[in-house]
Amino acid sequence: MIINDEEFAAFFKESIATDYKEALLFMNVDPDISLMKFRKILESLCLQYKQHYHHEFINDNLFENIEELGENDIICGVMKESFHDVRILTNSGVHYNDNKVEDNGYEVGKEELINNAIRSREGVLNLLEHAFLGLRKGTAVPKYERKIAGGQENKNLWYRCLSSSDYSDYFLLGKFYQELAECYESLIQEDNSFATRANSMFTLAVESFKNAFNFAAKLDVDSVVNSQGKGISISPESYQSLFNYSLLCFKRKVDKHDVSATKVILRALIKRGYTEAYAYLGWYSYLDKDYKSALKYLTHKKVNQDVFTFHKLGLLYSEGKSCSINLTKAIDYFVKAAELGDVDSMFQLGKLYHSDEGEIQDDAIAQSYLQQAVASRSVDAMVYLDENYLKIREKLVDDLELVCDELAKVAEQEKKVPYRAVSKERRNALCGCGSGKKYKICCGVGL
Repeated sequence: MIINDEEFAAFFKESIATDYKEALLFMNVDPDISLMKFRKILESLCLQYKQHYHHEFINDNLFENIEELGENDIICGVMKESFHDVRILTNSGVHYNDNKVEDNGYEVGKEELINNAIRSREGVLNLLEHAFLGLRKGTAVPKYERKIAGGQENKNLWYRCLSSSDYSDYFLLGKFYQELAECYESLIQEDNSFATRANSMFTLAVESFKNAFNFAAKLDVDSVVNSQGKGISISPESYQSLFNYSLLCFKRKVDKHDVSATKVILRALIKRGYTEAYAYLGWYSYLDKDYKSALKYLTHKKVNQDVFTFHKLGLLYSEGKSCSINLTKAIDYFVKAAELGDVDSMFQLGKLYHSDEGEIQDDAIAQSYLQQAVASRSVDAMVYLDENYLKIREKLVDDLELVCDELAKVAEQEKKVPYRAVSKERRNALCGCGSGKKYKICCGVGL
């Protein structure tokens, strides 16, 4: 089966697939982000080996984890060296700065970062191939091709859009900018400087979707909003661009249009048979406390049966605002979304099974779903799992309080011990050291 390397990475856990996709996306745009993503894949692979072979790491240091895998014969010596080779290449991706400076003061230029990212990609693919067999994903590594990466494939697209009137070119460019924007957005918590880059990419995405709609529909977006979608003709080729534009309106990435414009556009698309709009209009109605409309659109017979719909229906039936609480239905929808890789649905299932709702409560299932969410890097799930089951933070706080109490007792005791001056030797007396000499010519010399 011939696929590309991005699809090959998808054979592994969701976090590896996502990190690999984003690493390729930034290869030429921001190679330091690519290096950081490749490093996260190393960490995820170590965890996969740990889980598969039921091994417990002594600490969380990547270098030590790799060493432990080698020492315990979980990976061979050659693989251990390959892990370390990629780890060293990705060092400059651990901290992101505009000017990369290594510990020795050597400044790493963008060309070198790109080269390191290219070499890291090859190294990671080599590790994934061995892991495919070592973790028993299959008996033979599938054939795959290297995908053109790093925004390079979009350069020609960008040049075409300078003079093109092909709506599909503008739509693809909009998708590319949106992917970049969302990835930058996900990094803001780690480094706030990415906020500016995220907003810039969202602006470019908005303009690209607007242009795509204009060329396909021979109409501008303002006409759709101002007319409430009535009395105008919108060509089917423009639906996807208009839909993507509306979602950015809802995220408040469009200066001119807001949430109300989003609803107008989604209703116009629904009237024209665009089924993807049902679930989004339902959920946006829910957030706007229009619970009747939320139930109507999310449960409509034409709504798309996908991750977004399943997750939102799970929330609908578990929170009881649009309808009566039905935990059986909520769990059923969350499970469907979780099976398709939705991390928040795993977290929601963990919380539901931890609750005191009679027969539903099951700590083993709750912990299983929470651990799945944690493995996919859900911070909320990590905190919830610790607070309700592991109690690691609580134990650390208790231990710290005990240590502080003991130190306080020692300090208090030391305050109570009276100070006694050391008796002074007389100069002409025999020295206290036992030499038989006078103190003034023995230990008292110079006094």
